[in-house]
Amino acid sequence: MADIEQSGFSEFDRLLAIARRTRELLDAFLDDGHLPTGGADFLADATLPHLEGIQDGFRLWLRADAAGLAELQHLVLQAGLARAEPATGPERDAAVAEAEAEARQQQSQAGREAPLLSEPAPWHLFALNHARLVLATLPRIPDEAVRFPAGRRTYADIAAPRGPAELAERIEELERQLWRTAVGQRTAARDPAFRRTYGFFDAAELLGARTFRLAG
Repeated sequence: MADIEQSGFSEFDRLLAIARRTRELLDAFLDDGHLPTGGADFLADATLPHLEGIQDGFRLWLRADAAGLAELQHLVLQAGLARAEPATGPERDAAVAEAEAEARQQQSQAGREAPLLSEPAPWHLFALNHARLVLATLPRIPDEAVRFPAGRRTYADIAAPRGPAELAERIEELERQLWRTAVGQRTAARDPAFRRTYGFFDAAELLGARTFRLAG
């Protein structure tokens, strides 16, 4: 990550580095059918914790008056308060991988005194707002800047989330697709969910690079 232009803000530099490396890993996965050495560890140790931070920021940001009753009921399921059983083989594989990762994390933290109340860090709100900006920017990325290697080079058909429920679904989709990639579950290049996931990190990298140019 040392070759990435620095903004002067360490957390933003880390976010941009995660976006860039994740996009590169998704490229490699599409090309070779597997991740390069260390790729799965990067997704598990850097990208997925970043997405979990976005989830934490979302829970802090969400207020009852931000969504209707139907949306709130849906969000209860999305937040895992009433977790639905995975319905398909791939979803079950992803759920097993996630459970194993959670078990490893709990084992590594064994013996440590857990705080009585866990509050999302202020950075998580920034991460959420950045993700919302990226999702809103995604369909506006110029076609010539799109780097997704299959099909039409455009993200214009990927609509921005409308409301909290759709935002929660998109965040959850990012996590699910990256878990599948981390465990080596091959996906078709034209799979819409994978394309949206690739597009998110492509847009995040492009947005960060554009910010540096404007600031410089």
